[in-house]
Amino acid sequence: MQPSNIRIFSRNIICNCVNQCGPNGIQGELYHLYSDEPIRYRDAFEMLILMEKFYDNLNFPMASTETRSFSKRKPSSNRKEMIKMEQDEKLLKVKGSKGTFLIQVQYRQNATWQGKVVCADENKTQYFRSTLELMKLIDGALNKGSEETTAEFEESDNSREKQYATS
Repeated sequence: MQPSNIRIFSRNIICNCVNQCGPNGIQGELYHLYSDEPIRYRDAFEMLILMEKFYDNLNFPMASTETRSFSKRKPSSNRKEMIKMEQDEKLLKVKGSKGTFLIQVQYRQNATWQGKVVCADENKTQYFRSTLELMKLIDGALNKGSEETTAEFEESDNSREKQYATS
């Protein structure tokens, strides 16, 4: 990874350090600028839930829809004040043993995420239009043995880059 090529400009960047990857999914740690300690997750679903809670607490990017639930309990609207605790460069120094991804969610529209992900190990950036697409990109980068999954990070979809560049 070349830190000089990766810039952090957004307050909601999450560094996803994947430490285990296997038939039971991925495990790792999430880092962000508002905590000294990593947030550990045991599977991809838990990772997504933790990231969603982070964005809700930060209230950025603002969600375009309210979270729905089968329970009658309303989601808490009490947002805690988040104070930046770490320097931006710290996110560039942490690494996962299987892979490291810098994730910037730019929008939370239509009950999903849109943004960009940087595969820090290869210094490649790809835009995603949904949470599922983000997970496919991460899976593709972690499973380098498969040609079709590796190609997802390597291909350059100019129309998608232009779409996000103008937004």
